Amino acid sequence: MAPFRRGQRHFRRYREIANVLAKHGFGYILDQTGLIDFLPKRTRLTADKDKLGAPERLLHVLEELGPTFVKLGQIMSTRADLLPEPYIKQLSKLQDDVPPLPFEEIEPVIMDEFNKPAAELFAVFDQTPLASASIGQVHKAVLHSGEAVVVKVQRPNIARKIETDLEILFNIARIAERRTGWGQLYQPVDIVEEFTQSIRNELDYLAEGRNAERFKKNFQTNDGVVIPGVHWQHSSKRVLVLEFMQGIKISNLEQLDREGYNRKEIAATVVNAMLQQVFEDGFFHGDPHPGNLAVLPEGKVLFMDFGQVGRVDSWLQERFSDLILALVRQDVNLIVRSLLKIGVVHKGINLQGLKKDVSRLQRKYYGVPMSQIKLGDTLTELLELTYTYQVRIPPEVTLLIKSMVTLEALVQVLDPDLSIVDIAEPYGKKLLRKRLSPRRLGSAASEQLLELGGLLTDLPSRLENVLSMLEGGRLKAQIDVQNFRTFINILNLISNRISISIIIASIIVGSSLMAQNTVSSALMRYPVVEVGFVIAVLMGLWLIFTIYRSGRY
Repeated sequence: MAPFRRGQRHFRRYREIANVLAKHGFGYILDQTGLIDFLPKRTRLTADKDKLGAPERLLHVLEELGPTFVKLGQIMSTRADLLPEPYIKQLSKLQDDVPPLPFEEIEPVIMDEFNKPAAELFAVFDQTPLASASIGQVHKAVLHSGEAVVVKVQRPNIARKIETDLEILFNIARIAERRTGWGQLYQPVDIVEEFTQSIRNELDYLAEGRNAERFKKNFQTNDGVVIPGVHWQHSSKRVLVLEFMQGIKISNLEQLDREGYNRKEIAATVVNAMLQQVFEDGFFHGDPHPGNLAVLPEGKVLFMDFGQVGRVDSWLQERFSDLILALVRQDVNLIVRSLLKIGVVHKGINLQGLKKDVSRLQRKYYGVPMSQIKLGDTLTELLELTYTYQVRIPPEVTLLIKSMVTLEALVQVLDPDLSIVDIAEPYGKKLLRKRLSPRRLGSAASEQLLELGGLLTDLPSRLENVLSMLEGGRLKAQIDVQNFRTFINILNLISNRISISIIIASIIVGSSLMAQNTVSSALMRYPVVEVGFVIAVLMGLWLIFTIYRSGRY
């Protein structure tokens, strides 16, 4: 039975997609997904493959299919864990620049959002856009208060068109997962879901405004970084009004030099800002390319365009810092462990092969000072290995690495001598101190102790249930009498280790609490807490000694 019907919703768009795929020689995808049903029977499924390879042809497919597919390609260009390097290289060429729409087509959007024309909302509205992209375009305006602003207006009907494409992509992804080996392996439904969340956030200008406000709050004590303010009374889901700031494009080296700016200081400011976002705020700019950064008077750096952002929780911050530390140490085993902790591992992974390839990558940089190694390039090469060994990396991490690569390329232009690793070192040390603080260790030990306590509390009832099932004949067990003594010894070993674990955890919790408590109760001139702690240590040592003497450890 064919996966699609003639009366399929959005039939014309399906046919358009099928025609473009056929035109560029992707007939096998049409066959595997059933999209071939949308083509006339006499359609040729061939292309001049001698001139262009599959990666180049895919690039042309995405460009022809419009904004949704261009955005998908841009996101996939960050997924070196899912696509081989030739595809990543081609998809990185995708540009979001499109010809601007005339003001007559844009103004109805403003009317729909505010029930007023631009002439009433603003004292001045420049009908010639400053910039134009696939989702919206930006105009300069002046409020009635006299303040200069930028107005970001969404293209008419773009949300409806994107939602149609998303529905189609979901249908194709579901069929691919059911009918193809590559679909089962790479789970395109998950990819489309991640992409859907990302592009819907970009379509919601109120969400972008909230992102800008969060960045502004995070950098309120940083004099070197500026975030434009949001004018909420003039903003909506499809119109965003931000404070206008005139600066020099950060990649315009000639003008920066002519006006006497210190490029080294600017580069350091940008790197510190990005590292703060990642390792302190857990909220980072997802697209720090030169078009989104400008230099203001006094060398301050202006960040713009907050539609694409990434979030990094404390667990991911620690795992990513572990990976950076492993790269600095050139520790192959630690690099592999860090990768496997971050990613989702395929069951049949060739662990020895992965270690061998990481070791080969390490030898490539052997003897080279870390300050001379491009962190972004190294991380990208590791991502390429995750593709080879089918380790799926979270999209937040791939976006973070892509941001690092973009940032490093910019910094190399501003200051070729600057090392991101050197600047990152204090952030890593600060994060490490936080992880090893008594409060953090105490909290972690308390959680583990509670889990262990819950397990021990439940153990009698669980054993009782097992015995009841045995008595009632509902559970069958086969015991090898010859090995029964070994089984008992193993139980003794487990119980002894549990005891040791509880004692060690208690000591950690107790020491942590004492480290935080500056005032101790006293009994007979001796602090009660400290006395109890000493007793616990002595009892623990006694128990450990008896276990050691018994030989069952």
